[in-house]
Amino acid sequence: MRTTKELLELMLEHQNKFRLGLCIWVNDLRLLKIISYDEWRELKTYIKNNKPSRFSSWDYFKYSFSGSRFYWEASEIKPRIKWIKQHIKKLS
Repeated sequence: MRTTKELLELMLEHQNKFRLGLCIWVNDLRLLKIISYDEWRELKTYIKNNKPSRFSSWDYFKYSFSGSRFYWEASEIKPRIKWIKQHIKKLS
């Protein structure tokens, strides 16, 4: 199994597979057999345990208090890329 850092890097390599949110992106990578079940589970756990602070952006603040399951605007990839890059650096 690949490391969490390698899996996050893999997500960046497959930005074209992004549709909605981090979790759906990870689910799609699993469905497309780009990642294994164990890797899918690792990424989902990592995202859940390292979700951004409610105060990290206005979007997350707005969505977290509205009951949304998204951290940012659903279709926006840029904040997710930023989050992934921060965590790759953290895991380096």
